[in-house]
Amino acid sequence: MHLAGYELLVVNQLFSAAVASTVFLLGFLLSGVLTDFKEAEKIPGRFAAELETLSLEIGAIPVFQPSAQVEQAQESVTVLGKLLVVWLCGNCETEKVLAAYRSTHADVVQAAVQYSGDVSTLRGRLMQSMSVILEMIYRVKVIRDTGFVPLVYWLANFSSTLLFGGLLLARANHWFDSLFFLAVISFVVLLILRLISDIDNPFGLGDPDSAENVSIDVLERTVAFLE
Repeated sequence: MHLAGYELLVVNQLFSAAVASTVFLLGFLLSGVLTDFKEAEKIPGRFAAELETLSLEIGAIPVFQPSAQVEQAQESVTVLGKLLVVWLCGNCETEKVLAAYRSTHADVVQAAVQYSGDVSTLRGRLMQSMSVILEMIYRVKVIRDTGFVPLVYWLANFSSTLLFGGLLLARANHWFDSLFFLAVISFVVLLILRLISDIDNPFGLGDPDSAENVSIDVLERTVAFLE
């Protein structure tokens, strides 16, 4: 472009404002997806806490009611935990997880009704744990299925394209100056766009192209403990 004389734009304050506005828009978009990412980081821990609490509460029923049979309920909780790990890794459909949840819920209810004492608190805790697990399942589904505001994505890509075009046509004293600024700014902008696209789905563990995902180590350790 330098040698051919196509550098038609003069770098001035308006050009600097265009660069700043693009960076501001990307920062706004990155801030939005980071908020969702930080929220998603809590979900595996909540899954783990509710599953372990559920298993311990069910295991306490025979202490108060020695004739109670709770093995099936505890096994169902473990199976649900295993399926949640597989699901978060992207290797299982949501419908299968929901079916396992409903089956586990039925088994937990059967375990709870065997306790003949003051059951209001015990049953309430069991149902509350099941409710939280269902809430988290749907929360993960919503995060996976819903992207950030599409119009903002479109505007960010459009403004970045205009910025790259402006850098190509910007006049510089030497071709090396033009190449340097084009390479540096383009690299940073493209890197931010790729990062935004990646962390918009924090549960992309099954995607080989995804680099930044929420860790599910705590959930895997809990499931191993339940086994």
